[in-house]
Amino acid sequence: MGRSRHCSEEQRTLIKKLIGEGKTYKEVQKIIGCSAKMISNALKWRAKPETRGRKWKTTIKMDRRITRMAKAQPMISSRMIKDSLELPVSTVTVRRRLCEANLFTRIPRKVPLLKKRHVQKRLQFAKEHINWPKEKWRNILWTDESKVVLFGSKGRRQFVRRPPNSEFKPQYTVKTVKRGGASIMIWACFSYYGVGPIYRIPGIMDQFAYVKILEEVMLPYAEEDMPLKWVFQQDDDPKHTSKRAKSWFQTNKINVMEWPAQSPNLNPIKNLWGDIKNTVSEAKPRNVNELWNVVKESWSGITAERCHMLVDSMPHRCEAKVLEPMKVTASTRS
Repeated sequence: MGRSRHCSEEQRTLIKKLIGEGKTYKEVQKIIGCSAKMISNALKWRAKPETRGRKWKTTIKMDRRITRMAKAQPMISSRMIKDSLELPVSTVTVRRRLCEANLFTRIPRKVPLLKKRHVQKRLQFAKEHINWPKEKWRNILWTDESKVVLFGSKGRRQFVRRPPNSEFKPQYTVKTVKRGGASIMIWACFSYYGVGPIYRIPGIMDQFAYVKILEEVMLPYAEEDMPLKWVFQQDDDPKHTSKRAKSWFQTNKINVMEWPAQSPNLNPIKNLWGDIKNTVSEAKPRNVNELWNVVKESWSGITAERCHMLVDSMPHRCEAKVLEPMKVTASTRS
């Protein structure tokens, strides 16, 4: 593929001016007669600052090698780049060049370790529900369990260099699996109409404890506050799909939504867990009882408007899942 046509300084200035006025790429292309790539390059282009006295320590070729290695190995440190490329500059200079290339150091997002079948099922779910009207999403009772820790995890944080707006691309994330810790386990539910009850799970959560929650906590709330025809949402945890749980749902004639495995960012209740954990982090409770009180207060403080926004975001979440494989393919080719 050949290089794009050279962009003069006058064209760069005009492109930046038109984009600053709110014009789209297509509108700018019609006005100037250039490609979208030229517009993108013009917006990214930065002239190297003139220096007095001290010369620029790296050449353009060095800068390209630094950037190329950081993009190929996002988790690599600036010292490792310096040593691998045998650069005659300090690690500070390497970091400066990376920042100039929009490769800033960030803490990588943690996402579940997915198998191919998980990705396929999530994609299928998204395609089947992408055109659902908002009224259907508003009839769903969203449920989940979560672990809230009393003290934050300790240890050295891992960093990643990534361009802006790319935090969820696979190469910039850290894969996680579920594991235990000093915490309390909670179960809660919410819908478009607001938050439901929140329940602290004593001991180990098994199929017997789960059915007890459904019977004594969830069902009374749903019968009182949910619409006449409502749908129950849960993930595919073994205790949720056990014979005992399935029998309970059939006996009580509850319609359970089929949900793809390992899809936490599809479930809007995950955003509410994030709200609670942020509150806990700020409150700094000193013991488990204080932690539970903070969790309850935070949950009860969640507004109906917040619930409206999360449930109505479901079409956008499905659309993002449909587009996700295309973005991953594009990023691996580039």
